[in-house]
Amino acid sequence: MKCVTCGDEILQERAELGFTYCTRKACVRENAKGFTVVEIGQTKTNAEYVVLEGAAGERALKDMREGKYRRDPVVVKRESATTDFDVPKVGFRKAKAQRPVAPNRMKFVQALQAQGFGVDEILRRGSYMNLTRSEVVRYMSARRR
Repeated sequence: MKCVTCGDEILQERAELGFTYCTRKACVRENAKGFTVVEIGQTKTNAEYVVLEGAAGERALKDMREGKYRRDPVVVKRESATTDFDVPKVGFRKAKAQRPVAPNRMKFVQALQAQGFGVDEILRRGSYMNLTRSEVVRYMSARRR
């Protein structure tokens, strides 16, 4: 198969993949069609990149319109100005701050742990303090003061 720009022979692998041009810079610049890539920022993980073509692109656009993603998507590269989509701004409530650690509660839990008591026994003995199971476990694994 021949390159549509310069007329040179195209590699068989490129032709099988559907390319009609060779890998010379001039041919690539003239024939390569760009595509739009969207970066979707995720909470506590790496960003996700989506090419806005085909079924996956349509699904990503639908998810963006419905506000599925917590952070606003950012268009990384846009070749043509004709690609237009509307992404609504969504507001999220702020995360609750953890209660500050009360030193007397932590000392109580760690003192009973040092005496060999388990979580259930510490909860029973500290029932007047309204300790929660997660609080006891957190204090047991905390650094000693």
